[in-house]
Amino acid sequence: MRETFSAETTIRSITRRDLLAGASALGIGAALSGCLTGCSPQAPAKGSAAAESADELPSTGSGAARDELNPQESLVVNKDADTSQLFQPLAIGDFTARNRLVKSAAGSYALMDSFDDPVATGFYREIAKGGTGTVLVEDCFWVATDPANVRPVVEAIHEEGALAGVQIWGMWDHSSSEKPSASRLECVGTGFPRAQMTTEQVHEFQDYVLGLVSVYDEAGFDVIELNASCDHTFASFLSRFLNVSRDDEYGPQSFENRARILTEIIERIKAEHPRVAVQVLFNGVEENVEELGDSALCMQPEEAVEIAKLLEQAGADALQVRSTVFGNHAAGFLPDIMHVGSHGNTGLGGQVDFSQHFSGIVDGANEGVGALLNVAAFVKQSVAIPVGVVGDMDPRLAPELCNNAIAEGKVDFLVLNRPLLADPELPNKLKAGNLGAVRPCNKCISCFQSVVNGEGIGFCRVNPAHIRAFSPDMPEGYLPVPAEAPKKVLVIGGGPAGMEAALVAAQRGHSVTLVEEDSSLGGMATFAAAIKGPHERIADYLEYQQQQMEAAGIEIVTGVRADAAYVREAAPDAVIIATGGATPAASLTESGPALVPFSEVASFQPEGKVCIVGGSLRATDYANYLVNQGVKVELVHSSSEADLAAAQAPWVRAVILSWLKATGAVLHHEASSIAATAEGVSYATPYGTQRTIACDAIVLADDLTEDSALEQELGAEFTVVRVGDAAAPASILEAVSSAHLAARAL
Repeated sequence: MRETFSAETTIRSITRRDLLAGASALGIGAALSGCLTGCSPQAPAKGSAAAESADELPSTGSGAARDELNPQESLVVNKDADTSQLFQPLAIGDFTARNRLVKSAAGSYALMDSFDDPVATGFYREIAKGGTGTVLVEDCFWVATDPANVRPVVEAIHEEGALAGVQIWGMWDHSSSEKPSASRLECVGTGFPRAQMTTEQVHEFQDYVLGLVSVYDEAGFDVIELNASCDHTFASFLSRFLNVSRDDEYGPQSFENRARILTEIIERIKAEHPRVAVQVLFNGVEENVEELGDSALCMQPEEAVEIAKLLEQAGADALQVRSTVFGNHAAGFLPDIMHVGSHGNTGLGGQVDFSQHFSGIVDGANEGVGALLNVAAFVKQSVAIPVGVVGDMDPRLAPELCNNAIAEGKVDFLVLNRPLLADPELPNKLKAGNLGAVRPCNKCISCFQSVVNGEGIGFCRVNPAHIRAFSPDMPEGYLPVPAEAPKKVLVIGGGPAGMEAALVAAQRGHSVTLVEEDSSLGGMATFAAAIKGPHERIADYLEYQQQQMEAAGIEIVTGVRADAAYVREAAPDAVIIATGGATPAASLTESGPALVPFSEVASFQPEGKVCIVGGSLRATDYANYLVNQGVKVELVHSSSEADLAAAQAPWVRAVILSWLKATGAVLHHEASSIAATAEGVSYATPYGTQRTIACDAIVLADDLTEDSALEQELGAEFTVVRVGDAAAPASILEAVSSAHLAARAL
């Protein structure tokens, strides 16, 4: 029996994947035993404003740095930049938004079970309250059956002065063809099989969409966005890459046929629901990185123009332009992920040449920032309706680029998501000229779990309130509530976790002193910024935290070791220990090659081949740094491949491991009896043999362990809580969130 489109079949389909959710003056020093996590045992000395550059680390003594296929421009945040054009009103249909900033409908994990939920209403209210002009809500069609259930989110957005929009899309099993497009990078364990709809099923699908529009219209949404990007239902008809076998009126024979599934829906919406505005999100360009270079069937910008004209003719009120990257789902709307590992990294072992691939129109020169701006500008030339662009359009990071894009008429509005998750107040702060107070998105992509690792909720590294506010973990909402009885709080450790704990405690009215053993703040995250380079904007975040502490009047003491005697003399009411994790005892003894503890890699100058022993995320990050400097690397660890760098954000982990393999780094998993020898490192393989890795140096990069020494020494004299790596070594995200929650609980 032929399966027709229905809400039930769509619900079954969506359960096969996790919902889609995204220059500091701190230098590099030695004694960095806990780098790449949120700890703070030995912060490096303050240095130059270029601290995020890997050039701050010692140059390698052998080999040659990998060729720079995609040269980068220096992206420096101008905190005094003019952003006035972003706050001009925007007309869309019969509505006028207060500015040109649009919250994308990219999944935020706020809407899981109901629109009428405090997490969902609180999240969207916070975005609108922060000054965003139009707030697009992620589709939640499996519960969007009753306008009364949907209305609370709409009302929350409207009450804060923003337009409210909602996105509609279809699943992979309702497609133009059965041609697969899921890659080995994602869809782990599922494959997301496609099912070609018959002509009758296409009509049933259109009817279903109109039914959703009826619900959303009655609920009060102003804008209906049809998602014809990615490789979902609508996009599968627009793209020749997927629409390959139909011979009906929805086939690939003409632009009219390819766009027909959309144009017919748009015409019906305009006739049956004239109140709402219709916006279409579609691809201005496509690329196939699964088989790099095999892009003959991918959308070209000239095709996108013809499709845009048809959408406008059908009655669309606005267009949002993005891309689809077949083989790397996230790269279509998070173009900066192709700058993780190396510039142009496909995540599948290849490297894009931005001057050639993507029809040469995608900008690969700014770590992904504004990558699709030229694509949207190309489309805009041929239509009269507003055109917007998505894809790392971060007005904090690139205020001049964003402002000029509007001023020069390249686009009419900017669509963003991750910067608003990091700081919902971003628009208001920009408008007030307070760009330096914006909490910076780190581009770490922790907020977007997606299907690369199956299950999970995406949290924000720098904003622990995201998705936690109004949940059982944080029922009070986004802002910490004032303490009933202000306390004298001593925070020990000045890394990201310690600074977050100090800030939240001060926000609650406590008197806070932060003590850092080193001469400056930042902890191991400063070294992480150098290893990772500018992509994750870690130094921006450290600078932000330090400035916020100074503004909050927190007493900051540096160059002092806060031991038990210091704590007793200070006599605080509560102690928060954020000193970072403990370095495990050396797992090897020196035999032949130089044995380098991770605490010494900042001053280590590698020669020849380096063997890294350990499976932590700092091990893989350092390995990536070395291979990009032309150093030969082998990594050996005792865990499984699935557990290698498990604390890393899933998308970042996937593309870094792919890049390591592609650049010749050799990864040895499930090793046992690891030992140093005169030649290098020996180990027992999981398949019963003994191997030796010949190398010139061995770097020890085992996972850190918790550090409870100070807490045990203090005993029951004080209220003591450990946070960050001192409590549970993981990543910066976990360190910051644990500190935030602990300070709220004081």
